[in-house]
Amino acid sequence: MSALLGKVAFITGAGSGIGRGTALRLAREGADICIPDIDREGAQETADYVTQLGRRALVLKANVASQVQIQQAAQDCVATLGRLDIAVANAGIGRGGSVLELSLKDWQDQLDVNLTGVFLTVQAAAQQMVKLGSGGRIVCISSLAALNTSASMWAYSATKAGVQMMVRGWAQDLGRHRINVNAIGPGVIETPLAAGLAGERDGVIRGALESRTPVGRVGQPDDIAALVNFMVGPDGAFMSGSYVVMDGGLRDARGGWEPDASAAEELQRLQQRSAVRAMRMQGLLDDRT
Repeated sequence: MSALLGKVAFITGAGSGIGRGTALRLAREGADICIPDIDREGAQETADYVTQLGRRALVLKANVASQVQIQQAAQDCVATLGRLDIAVANAGIGRGGSVLELSLKDWQDQLDVNLTGVFLTVQAAAQQMVKLGSGGRIVCISSLAALNTSASMWAYSATKAGVQMMVRGWAQDLGRHRINVNAIGPGVIETPLAAGLAGERDGVIRGALESRTPVGRVGQPDDIAALVNFMVGPDGAFMSGSYVVMDGGLRDARGGWEPDASAAEELQRLQQRSAVRAMRMQGLLDDRT
């Protein structure tokens, strides 16, 4: 029997990447999936995959930075699918830059999505879980960047480190309601958000990363989805307040690598793709009505 049969999972940022991988893994385990997202096209693609697996899927327009929208999404999830047992606060953005140059908007957007958005998602989902009285499981996607940072990624790291501490407090707060809360710190995963770090398949950047990673490869969304599945399933019943790094051993790898002339063309292509995606997503992010 599927471990999550009859459960409903509320997953933010499931229009692509880790969120999509998690939605599909939990659907294979029997869960119905609610997808609140600003990217309706990506969310619908994920929903189509979920229904092909024989599970129900509900797509809702919701910006995690908007309390009104995410509260409404959690309420609509219960109204339509009948319950809310699992929440995965996965939506996130990354904006890099020197402290001398980073704009206030880039700083604020990261706080709004990566920190406030996680808080609002967990609050909305937990309120529904408490009302339903059946307990629940919550997983927040932090990052390896919560432990390691750089001269350009310090703002992103600050938001992800904040998620760690919030999760520890929420585990203490929500345990009395039989709600477990945990966090995952992914390393470099092959997703649209991390394209610049993961590089192209068979590219110079990918090769350099894989040579530094003890397991010898870049991470995949399915890797993180498997850990989420453990945390929200029966085997994760005694886990709460934990932060688990899943990075293929990269955290303790020795030696860094800076792109050189051999990676210049690849890096330019990646930056161009990222810029196009960021521009499209920015317009959706700014819509909080």
